[in-house]
Amino acid sequence: MKLYISATSPFARKVRVLLIEKQVPHEVEVVDLWSPNELQQINPIGKVPALVLDDGRAMAGSAFIADWVDGRYPRPRFIPADDDGRLEARRWESFADGVMDAVAASVYEMRFHDEASRSRSWLDRQRGKVDAGLAALERQLGTRRWLCGEAMSVADIAIACHLGFVRARAPQFFDAARLPGLARLSAGLDERDSFRATAPPPL
Repeated sequence: MKLYISATSPFARKVRVLLIEKQVPHEVEVVDLWSPNELQQINPIGKVPALVLDDGRAMAGSAFIADWVDGRYPRPRFIPADDDGRLEARRWESFADGVMDAVAASVYEMRFHDEASRSRSWLDRQRGKVDAGLAALERQLGTRRWLCGEAMSVADIAIACHLGFVRARAPQFFDAARLPGLARLSAGLDERDSFRATAPPPL
């Protein structure tokens, strides 16, 4: 199988971490999303990650791909098999992904609009989503090791990947002193081989 990514995408990194943790053989194709590329032939909306199976079928969206990968290669499992455990892992993953969506929306607004043409109300709205989402994740984690359950789940992987992007590209969105649990979780996962191998490149 082949995984299409961009070098900095935390959503693509989430899938890469899962594949590495599970020791699933795969190729990685790094795509420059701002230059002509073959990605749109695989994923019509041109977003990463996209995973192409050996039979040619393609899938897109990190949450969908992560779900498929965990079901197809269940050892180790990062989405619990029981209904309640699955619900918890997937719902906290969705909150983590929502935070990253808001960060990305803000980063693009600042990148593609100069100060005079930026929408302050739009940026404030996105910042509110980021702050509320991170606060909810911090409350959920508390002093526990993992966001839900007794083992690392896709929710932990998701927020750690997203915080890796934030620290590297948009540090104004994360105050470690106010979010010590998330800072601890992220720092711990950064020590894993799968996270070291997929760390976003420096600016």
